[in-house]
Amino acid sequence: MDTLLEMGFPKNRAEKALALTGNKGAEAAMEWLLQHSEDPDIDDPLPEGAAEAAAGEGAAEAAAGEGQQPQRVLSEEEKAAKAKELEEKIKQRRKEREEKEKKEAIEKEKRRMESGKQIVDAKRRMEELEMKKIAEERRREKMEDRLARERVKKQIEADKLARRQKFNMDGAAPAASAAAAPPAAAPAAQPAEAAPKKEYSMTRLQIRLTDGAALTSQFAAKEALAAVRLYVEMNRTDGQGAFTLGTAFPRRVFTAEDYERPLDSLGLVPSAVLIVSKPT
Repeated sequence: MDTLLEMGFPKNRAEKALALTGNKGAEAAMEWLLQHSEDPDIDDPLPEGAAEAAAGEGAAEAAAGEGQQPQRVLSEEEKAAKAKELEEKIKQRRKEREEKEKKEAIEKEKRRMESGKQIVDAKRRMEELEMKKIAEERRREKMEDRLARERVKKQIEADKLARRQKFNMDGAAPAASAAAAPPAAAPAAQPAEAAPKKEYSMTRLQIRLTDGAALTSQFAAKEALAAVRLYVEMNRTDGQGAFTLGTAFPRRVFTAEDYERPLDSLGLVPSAVLIVSKPT
């Protein structure tokens, strides 16, 4: 105990080292202190029974070693040398521990970086999937819009056919009556008839959007104004939202009933300029 205290070890550590090494001497205790100097519980009290068990082992070894020469007491020079040796060993152990902790820190940082890279990759994959989903949704919407436009076109063609058939049926009866009537006497000289009004089958419309851009397209003269509205909805570049159609000269905003009327009846043949505006 005196040797250990003189070498600078705290009393509680010296007692603990001697007890746990079975009181085999200062050298054995120093070796234990060297090995356990960095233990977090180095200054904790001995567990109950640990000292007795170590003492029993030491007594057994002492009994087995009876007849051997007793341990020699260290001189002052030897104590100083042992203390210096112990200090060097502690420094070496501390250096090894620091190197180990440094390596562990490097490995931990590598794992952290790898984990961060995996998170970034996972986020990138999720973004790619989201972009694919958005693109697929846009393709689906365009397909639905195209099908809806085709349905409207078919409906317009069907309406045009029905109107032509109705016009032919209505005009057939007067023609038959005229054929059956006896020829009338030749009337007196009639004044010159006015030139017949030219019929147009197509019209060219320029549609001015709210952002200043313009759309230009041709439509059948008998198509309903609703077809023009659908064309604007499918091709506008000034954003989404409700809008109305109208003309500037004369100033006119078309009503819901006007969208069912053909273009020629609205004065939009053979050409016209339509204005897109937001509803007030």
